[in-house]
Amino acid sequence: MPRTITFQTDGETQDDPYARLYAEPVVEAINALTLPRYGLANYIAPMKRTHPTPAEKQQLDSLSRADKRLMGFCRTNLFKRLESGGPAFIESIERHILRNFVFLHAIEHGLDIPLGTQDVGLLDPQQNDLDEDALVPDVEDEGEESEQDALTIDPLAEQTVPLPGESAYRKLAAEIYQQYQILYRRRFKWLRPSLFTSHLQRDLLQDARALLAVLARCDRWDASRDKKLAALVELLTHRHPEEKVLIFTQFADTVAYLTEQLRALGIESVEAVTGDVEDPTRLVWRFSPRSNDKTISPEDEVRILIATDVLSEGQNLQDAVIVVNYDLP
Repeated sequence: MPRTITFQTDGETQDDPYARLYAEPVVEAINALTLPRYGLANYIAPMKRTHPTPAEKQQLDSLSRADKRLMGFCRTNLFKRLESGGPAFIESIERHILRNFVFLHAIEHGLDIPLGTQDVGLLDPQQNDLDEDALVPDVEDEGEESEQDALTIDPLAEQTVPLPGESAYRKLAAEIYQQYQILYRRRFKWLRPSLFTSHLQRDLLQDARALLAVLARCDRWDASRDKKLAALVELLTHRHPEEKVLIFTQFADTVAYLTEQLRALGIESVEAVTGDVEDPTRLVWRFSPRSNDKTISPEDEVRILIATDVLSEGQNLQDAVIVVNYDLP
């Protein structure tokens, strides 16, 4: 029988991170975003003036097919990440700002703009549990990659505090652009900024500054004040300290956050499964050996399994006593 576990937010104090997030200014800021990177077809300059090459025209034509859906998915995805948890939302905002400044760096310096895959599926959490703004597109050219070219860029992964303002994002964006040009050029399609109107630069900067204001409101995320996390910890340590618990969330960032925090609090036998895990079935066997008819030593068994929807179908998880949906309904 489903049960709701509540946690309280205090709108009267700035010490409550969720009170700062679940606020009208944040909602208004997201609703007001122009999201130009997902609607590039709206910024194509008149072709009589720009004279695109046949290859450029083909790329420009491809932009017009999915952009409105992409823009809608992007805004919805930001709200879904907010429902999932503060850290996932803040990380997505940081990455979105950074990618905007990568585009702005290209435009302001007359450099080609790096375009990733314009695919609605990237923003659909049912198909992809990663953050699209953290992805480097797959290689489309034939031939093998070098070891260096197979790296993944996540420049915010080592950041323990938010970048201090616009100038810091601009500096990091310039460094990332250089990596795109040197290490990842084959993973992008490149278009001259002159193929787009000046409104693209205006809207990119407007969105970036609006999201910087959201970050300033959120401040650094403090897990010790995360009342939603505290409610989960109480469930795992007091209500059900011995039972097998399966925790679902839509986003890999939330899986990583919960796994890190639960282990830091000394909760043992915690494992995680996302779309990046090479062998999720092996972890399923460790979590649910009896229902899968597997022999697993007690020290290798998993009591708490945190997963995205990658485990929602095709796996036998019947050893679970408690199933938790961590995202807000």
